[in-house]
Amino acid sequence: MFCNRKHSTVFSFVRKAACAFFAFTVLFSLCSCTPAQKTAQYSVSDTPLELSIFMHAWNSNGFDDSYAVFAEAQRLTNVSLKSTVSGMTTNSQQAYDIMMASGHTADIIAYTSDEIEKSALDGAIIPLNELIDAYAPHIKAYLEQNKDILYAITSYDGNIYSIPKIMNGDVAKGWMIRKDWLDKLGLAVPQTVEQYYAVLKAFKTQDPNGNGRSDEIPFFTRDVNTATTELLSLFGVKTRWGLQNGRVTYGEYTPAYKEAMKSIAAWYQEGLIDREIFTRASNARETLFEQNIGGSTHDWFTSTMSFNTKMQGKVDGFSLAAIAPPADINGKVWEESSRAQLTGLGWAISATNEHPVETIKYFDFWFSEPGNRLINYGVEGVHYTLVDGKPVFKEELKSSNVPLPQLLSDYGIQINIGFVQDFAYEEQIMDTDTKAAVRMYQDNGYCMAQFPSLTLSPQEQKVYSTKLAAIEAYIRDTAQEWVLGGADIDAAFDGYIQTLHDMGMDEVLAAYQAAYDRYIAAP
Repeated sequence: MFCNRKHSTVFSFVRKAACAFFAFTVLFSLCSCTPAQKTAQYSVSDTPLELSIFMHAWNSNGFDDSYAVFAEAQRLTNVSLKSTVSGMTTNSQQAYDIMMASGHTADIIAYTSDEIEKSALDGAIIPLNELIDAYAPHIKAYLEQNKDILYAITSYDGNIYSIPKIMNGDVAKGWMIRKDWLDKLGLAVPQTVEQYYAVLKAFKTQDPNGNGRSDEIPFFTRDVNTATTELLSLFGVKTRWGLQNGRVTYGEYTPAYKEAMKSIAAWYQEGLIDREIFTRASNARETLFEQNIGGSTHDWFTSTMSFNTKMQGKVDGFSLAAIAPPADINGKVWEESSRAQLTGLGWAISATNEHPVETIKYFDFWFSEPGNRLINYGVEGVHYTLVDGKPVFKEELKSSNVPLPQLLSDYGIQINIGFVQDFAYEEQIMDTDTKAAVRMYQDNGYCMAQFPSLTLSPQEQKVYSTKLAAIEAYIRDTAQEWVLGGADIDAAFDGYIQTLHDMGMDEVLAAYQAAYDRYIAAP
């Protein structure tokens, strides 16, 4: 089938205590089993098998041998995992490089898909195609039904080297505005970019926070790497990769980008955009909302809408509302961002693994119904109960002082292994306002389809890796210069385009076009 396809100390204490309690509960339930129940129900090995695992991607915590989820998986499959990464390790890439250089690789390597592929081409990680065909029916069925995922995880040489973590759900980010400020000024929710501009102007000049000072910051973001690019969609520009009539485009390398940046720079000069937008720390929401000076933003719904609860007792009448994307200058209503299905993380089988068949069977377990529910929700009766046939997290977890996502990860729920996320999991950690916002964007189809994940040839990858990082740094620096300095963008734009050309932008576009053409031609 596949062979021919290209926190604080207190929080820490609370979490540890909670984990200990749940671990005891799981252990007690295991010890109270009858002899028949002790037999692994989804056994992948006739005898108990321990596999070593390297997991430490993106400087996150490593694998915890005491995860309750994986203790239950051991009971079901007869396979246990043992971490090879010290709990004192802080640098993921360094730890990975040291392991690879030593030649003593873990049986299972859970890391970034890009690094796994590089190691595979060096012979340190084995291809999975034949193993999936022969021993992983659940993974095989999933990939047959999801050709985009299959294409994205297939290397240029036709091999699959890692099983990815796959996210579900479309909606990620959107537009939010202070509804209490709109009401105070007698303004309607803006529906077009022109109306949005008028609202921001009113926020700046009509003192909606009522303190007698012009200290309001109409629009702000909290990511200096995107900063003003969050506004580009209002002017008809899709950032980075896009498509026009079957041709790959790059939004910041188009004529429309000039007009968009002229408008954004003008908004900044009028004081409608945060003066510190390029230097503001990631806690911008906390700072600006608590000071009652932040008016509108474009951000992740789940975390941002929660400020309606966080601001209770801090800012009288605080009300943040999700709004539909304002129609852009061309009259189109669209949201550029949507949730990427692939996280860039996965797990693989090393060339030194003496049990590849059992390992791929273990990977396949997490794509089965019991395995998928286990990694998404934890242990039934311990972390969740079934309500009308659907898993619902137990109240003691949801009411904990520790944020639920962090608490769940302490039990091994939703960690970075190869599996398919059940979006219903995330809905359980959303408050009412967030659910309404996500539903609005989802039901109205605001989120545009994402540019596909492409498989680059070695030559294309070389062009990409040697040129694009410098190109994108230049784009960010130039945008900041134009916005802060009030530059004559009309006069500077031709030079900007020429510089990008000289840096190799057309070569990068050609590489992406070739990869995209293969993607379209793939069966």
